[in-house]
Amino acid sequence: MKAKHLRSRTTALALSCALVTLAYSCPGGEKASSRPAETGTVQVLVAYYSLTGNTEKMAEGVAEGVKRVSGAIPHVRKVDEVSQQDLETADAIALGCPTYYANIPGRMKVVIDDWSWKMKVDFTDKVGGAFATGGGQVGGKEHAVVSLVMFMLSNRMIVAGPLYQNDKTGSVWGEVGAAAMTGPLDPGVSEAELDSARRLGERVARLALKLTPPHPSQHAGS
Repeated sequence: MKAKHLRSRTTALALSCALVTLAYSCPGGEKASSRPAETGTVQVLVAYYSLTGNTEKMAEGVAEGVKRVSGAIPHVRKVDEVSQQDLETADAIALGCPTYYANIPGRMKVVIDDWSWKMKVDFTDKVGGAFATGGGQVGGKEHAVVSLVMFMLSNRMIVAGPLYQNDKTGSVWGEVGAAAMTGPLDPGVSEAELDSARRLGERVARLALKLTPPHPSQHAGS
């Protein structure tokens, strides 16, 4: 009887380990579609500032990543056009901008500060993610991303970055945000750079679904 009980416990433990491995494998890209879809619905606001269109392309990539997640709905807005209602109804917010002199543009800074100072939006526990574009190889894109992340953390948000996996070793890592080099050495936004934006959107959406309680409307008629 003891041997039979031990075999049953071993089988249950093996099954649990297999389920955990499945849940945490394939963090991004097409492989992620094999994961079970989360339930519920979350609203993901993708707000960006763009003059030449490069950051706008990255914003569209983030929205594509959000659409990979069942139950997540993206809303793409220019940062100047974001309303208080957009911010308050969003369960997650992805912010993006170009890099000006190794930092975020002044206009971007003014607008997002007004969300807190003038609109008095409560960002507590909303999920956030950031992306940036910049002309140079070492022109400050990461600093721009970190500046946006610091805004989110200062406003009590939960921040996430894109996930990647080494197919040879199986190791998984995360990055601070998504970025694209758009200068003369590498003009425009490449497919690989769009991939980072999609991964960011997918990660933010998945995390929002896990952390956001069901909206009242989701229980209507149940």
